[in-house]
Amino acid sequence: WVVVLDIDALAYKENISWVWGGYSVLDEGPNSKWDRVLVTLSPGGSDAVVMREFDLERCAFVSEDENGFVVPEAKSSVSYRTRNELL
Repeated sequence: WVVVLDIDALAYKENISWVWGGYSVLDEGPNSKWDRVLVTLSPGGSDAVVMREFDLERCAFVSEDENGFVVPEAKSSVSYRTRNELL
């Protein structure tokens, strides 16, 4: 096993009690790289969630400076349409 994302370490680093909410993989069809996911995190286990793009090759979040997706805390759900678009 390889630890890809340590939620406890992330919570400590960001000083937010994150609760895992799941993920949505970028599926680009038969030739997909399977390198990006949208991670769903709930601050403190609330109904509202934050969604952040995560790079599986680097095992790191894609920053907004790198044009990574970040959906602010809300009662919402999104998924990839393409590598550069969300639904």
